[in-house]
Order: sequence, then structure tokens, then C-alpha cells
Amino acid sequence: MTEPRSLQTPPRRKPGGALVFWASAALFAVLFALLTFQLSSGTTGTTTTASRPVQVRKVIKRRIVTTVVPSPGKNRVVSGPATSSEAAPEVPAEPITTSTS
Repeated sequence: MTEPRSLQTPPRRKPGGALVFWASAALFAVLFALLTFQLSSGTTGTTTTASRPVQVRKVIKRRIVTTVVPSPGKNRVVSGPATSSEAAPEVPAEPITTSTS
């Protein structure tokens, strides 16, 4: 403040919006062109070794479809109580044990 006005530098202004937009668009275009050129020429910057052959495997799913065709004359299904001629042997019940007994 004690310096004369002629030696003071004026405050800097921010760049305008149009300048920032066009500079960003130009930088994007240059980088996009560079990447397009690299990808089209096949040079990606890495050295590639001989690639292995790709093995193609087919997945085979086998499904068996069974069709039941009724025989003629036996179209009726009879359900009734099941009877047995011989009696099942009696099995003695085992005692129930728990963790407290």
C-alpha cells in the first residue's frame, strides 16, 4: 500500500467460459485422434507374445423324454385299501432316551 500505483500489478482475471470450452474440446479431439490412430495401426504400446490357439468346446446336454402311452382296455385305475395276507412281525419299541435321563 505504500508503493506507488504505477508499480502495483492489476489483479488477474479468470479465463472466460468460451475459452475453457474450446480448449477442452480441442484437447479432447487431439487425444481422440491419437488413440484412434494407435488402435487402427495395431500398436498399443505393449509387446505381444505368440497367442495360444483357442479351444472351442461344445456343451452337450442330453435330455431323455419319456412318453407314457396307455394300453387299450386298461384305462381304469382302481384304488382301494391295501391288503396283505401275511402279518408283519411285531418289533418291540425302543425306550426313548433324552439328554436328561
